[in-house]
Amino acid sequence: MHLEYEPMIRALDEALNAHLAWGRQVLRSALTHTVPGADVLDPAAHEVCQLGLWLRSHAGMLQGINAHKAKALEAAHHRMHDAIRAIMEQAQTGQAVSAAQVDAFEQAQDELMRLLTALKGRLVTEAIRHDPLTGLPLRHGLEHDFSDFQKACRRNQAFFYLAMIDADHFKAVNDRLGHQVGDQALRHLARTLRKNMRGNEPIYRFGGEEFVVLLQTHSAEDAQHAAQRLLEAVRTALMPLSQQEPLALSVTIGLTQVQDEDDLSSALQRADQAMYAGKQAGRNRFMLLDAPAQPPLAQRAG
Repeated sequence: MHLEYEPMIRALDEALNAHLAWGRQVLRSALTHTVPGADVLDPAAHEVCQLGLWLRSHAGMLQGINAHKAKALEAAHHRMHDAIRAIMEQAQTGQAVSAAQVDAFEQAQDELMRLLTALKGRLVTEAIRHDPLTGLPLRHGLEHDFSDFQKACRRNQAFFYLAMIDADHFKAVNDRLGHQVGDQALRHLARTLRKNMRGNEPIYRFGGEEFVVLLQTHSAEDAQHAAQRLLEAVRTALMPLSQQEPLALSVTIGLTQVQDEDDLSSALQRADQAMYAGKQAGRNRFMLLDAPAQPPLAQRAG
């Protein structure tokens, strides 16, 4: 799933600042014995405050990161609003507010801030791991993801293929149209590739105009069909240009099957060799390079 982390983090900061301002207003109402607004007394205030709106609009993302903590975060926010509403209703009737009511508010608020601080830290970490231009994950986490993907394929008795994708003649795009259009073309290419990936096919920006895709397939033919699907998607997805003909892009793909004994380095090396062979053969195609045949285990021991 593609996420715009920087706008998301800014929106979270704004929601937190709004909540702090709301807390100051509640304190002022309590000290001056004025009637608080609906954002305090309404039983649904936790759903319509700025933080509540942020939580609701990003509910799917929060569930994806950690469903248990997402539920705890929502509950802490709800409890905090309930606690402050009970305190203000008590104060408005002239009755003394109990220590237990204040404790309930403080505990909910502390829990809320702890969870939000951890969430922001996670989002900042994810932002660092993602390319600000294309929004795709960068290669920093690829080694860990590669190992997990390898285990999942082994567990599912599926074929694991790694594809290295390189934009063809991309220097000419920058030279002819400028780096601003080149950046737009990279974003366009990343969107096209991502749109044509299945949910179990993660894609990374590897560097420059290179991308890496991990494929879990039922057969070698499925992997080759996936590569052909990406070639055709890129060929047919013309990028509009103002006052010029649309820009046509193509890619060359190096494909290799990942074996149980492979690490990321060996798989990348073969995929890179296959991709280079595709460039030499005329570009705008995929090439498959199999792993070298392994001798029987008994012979390897010697």
